[in-house]
Amino acid sequence: MAGKTKQEQRYPRQELVDNAEAIFQVKPEVILGALHNNSARELTVGEVKQAVKLFLEEVAN
Repeated sequence: MAGKTKQEQRYPRQELVDNAEAIFQVKPEVILGALHNNSARELTVGEVKQAVKLFLEEVAN
């Protein structure tokens, strides 16, 4: 199985927003802000974590 990479599970956008506090420890509004310019209907937890990190860094500056 060399060369195979594990695909991260994709979730509907609204499911990630609805579970923002449990998964990302932020309010749903932060997820909405972080994904404002992202039109994807499904995302991975990793993609959202990265978007939240960048969003919070931008807001802090």
